[in-house]
Amino acid sequence: MWGRFVTCGRFSIGLFRLGFVSAAALIPLALAGQERTHPRTIASFSVGSDQTLNYPNKSSGASPYLLDFPDEHTTFMPLAGTNKYLVFGSSRLSNVDTGGGAVVLETSDLTNFAFATSLGYNSQVMAPPEPFMSCNITFDSGFDENYAGPGSVVQDPTLPSGNFIIFYEAENHCPGGVNQQPYYATVGFARSSDYGKTWPAPVAGALGDTARHPVLRDVNPEPLTSHPPMGDAIPSAFVDERQRGRRPLIYIVYGSHPGPTGTADGLLRVATASLDADFRLPIGASETGTQPEFFKWYNGAFSQPGVGGLDSGVTPSIGCTGHQDMGQISYNDDLGLYLLTFVCVSKSDAAWYYSTATDLALQNWSVPQQITGSALSITNNCGDNGTSGQQFDGWYPSFMSPGVAAGHTRLTGMVFYMNGCDTGTHEFMSRTFTIAISK
Repeated sequence: MWGRFVTCGRFSIGLFRLGFVSAAALIPLALAGQERTHPRTIASFSVGSDQTLNYPNKSSGASPYLLDFPDEHTTFMPLAGTNKYLVFGSSRLSNVDTGGGAVVLETSDLTNFAFATSLGYNSQVMAPPEPFMSCNITFDSGFDENYAGPGSVVQDPTLPSGNFIIFYEAENHCPGGVNQQPYYATVGFARSSDYGKTWPAPVAGALGDTARHPVLRDVNPEPLTSHPPMGDAIPSAFVDERQRGRRPLIYIVYGSHPGPTGTADGLLRVATASLDADFRLPIGASETGTQPEFFKWYNGAFSQPGVGGLDSGVTPSIGCTGHQDMGQISYNDDLGLYLLTFVCVSKSDAAWYYSTATDLALQNWSVPQQITGSALSITNNCGDNGTSGQQFDGWYPSFMSPGVAAGHTRLTGMVFYMNGCDTGTHEFMSRTFTIAISK
């Protein structure tokens, strides 16, 4: 956001046509032989130095270019039969003030990135109804009036190829119709049937409509007067299909901003939705409904409704002396464990941390540990003429391993992230990561 994957699971997709260009379909590599029955123990987890990436930014000479990429987590979806990836992220564009929304890039080497226009994508495929600094009486109560930035894009593993689902940071910056930098955040949901080329249009209202709506919303509605950052924010999603014979489960990890009256505990939250066998109609939904029924983790169980429910943290401790933020869940095939990675933010510095679990239904996460080589200083009030934001070399870390299914990792891979001010200048960068196991 101007202020903040994803699992495709085991599925097979054939060829598809994007616009007027044929391309290989998105498909994760086979998982056979990759998953471990007995979990291993991490001895060390480290990252390398910053690596510069080439992508459409101001200095690239491209037009249009990305103003603030990445402004959420980035999703890497492999293109079958090639060494290419389709990359979904969040950014504004230089040539049109549509606000922060979904953009699509492609890459074959994970170093050089270009708009996926050759595959039939517009530079920006989804946007909020109003620019970031504007209010409109028609949309002032809308959940995504000023921002619609993807946290995760996933292929629906039980529908034909090209049926994507987006879980996105939705923000309203217009309490009572007056624009402000702080926001009210919800986690938005929408579907695309054409490989993410087009998405449902925004609609007015705090709960949207059937096609585009929040699936996670704070227990307190947005106030009508000025307020600090508030709501359920900075999501990323993981689709768990590992348990054969069970319904697919979507897990969303997100942060909770308590607003003017709440008390922050500094911990990330998780919500889940259980879907029926064909992954089309959520349990409890109507015949025409498409909204998964999410439940938030609260005091040891997924017991509170996603929209308007209470929640509580999922790890046994914070890890640092501040708060957790920007979480991501993957399944590590070599470890045989679920891996939670996040930024832990203290007063003057921040670092990446990790925790592992054997069962997402139990949320039995280990005590968070710092990832070696990730701790760096923070500069406060870096944006809006020195009035807001924090600068850090490592916002929105998105972990991926080449050669495995989206949403899965191995002992080595890459982390893609934003270096810069979360309300100002951004730069897209990467590092390598290495996990060593105990003998």
